[in-house]
Amino acid sequence: TPMELDDLKNRWEEQDTKLNAGQRLNAHLLLASGLAKMETALGRLSRLLLAGLVLDFVATVWLGSFNWMHAGEPRFLVPGAALHIGAIALLLAGVRQLVALKRIDLGEPVVTTQRKLESLRVERLRAVKWTLLLAPLAWVPLLTVTLKGFFELDAYSIFDPRWLAANTLFGVLVLAAAILVSRRYADRMGRSPLARRFMRDLAGYNLAAAQSQLDVLARFAEDEGHP
Repeated sequence: TPMELDDLKNRWEEQDTKLNAGQRLNAHLLLASGLAKMETALGRLSRLLLAGLVLDFVATVWLGSFNWMHAGEPRFLVPGAALHIGAIALLLAGVRQLVALKRIDLGEPVVTTQRKLESLRVERLRAVKWTLLLAPLAWVPLLTVTLKGFFELDAYSIFDPRWLAANTLFGVLVLAAAILVSRRYADRMGRSPLARRFMRDLAGYNLAAAQSQLDVLARFAEDEGHP
């Protein structure tokens, strides 16, 4: 009867209203959970960056003192100066990352947050890339400066200078090969999902976790029709 049909229709509308309300509640809970996880991941990253800045600052000051004490000894001054430049570069890179991190506001639209998080990822990947590329060159100067600075030992007397020179040359060759491979296969690696995942992980676990949560929030925003 028309009465029964109207009653059935009203019941369906009530159920539909309850279902939509439940879906909205679940969506908002998902949003709150995602924001909380992002905030946690970025908080951990902030603390790691601050700890790194402290270590880089201490290294910069100590190397400056070392170079001042051995200003008249080129065999110690040259490796000390090279390490000092590296420490300053790491310090500046850490500052740039921290500034990029502080610019992220989780209250802004998802698209804006994505752009700022990508900026932070680029800064972090750049620092990691050059650290890995230059690491083979750094260990001989590091050995020389550490032995002299902490133990008053002369690496040039302990080790055969030819061995030290050969290891330095090996570091140069590794650096050249890494740059060549990077330039030749950069586009191919950029199209690989596995390579993109590796590079995101290389940028740091916390940054990768924040990016994952932001991807979830971006999909949520698209579903809800929000910016």
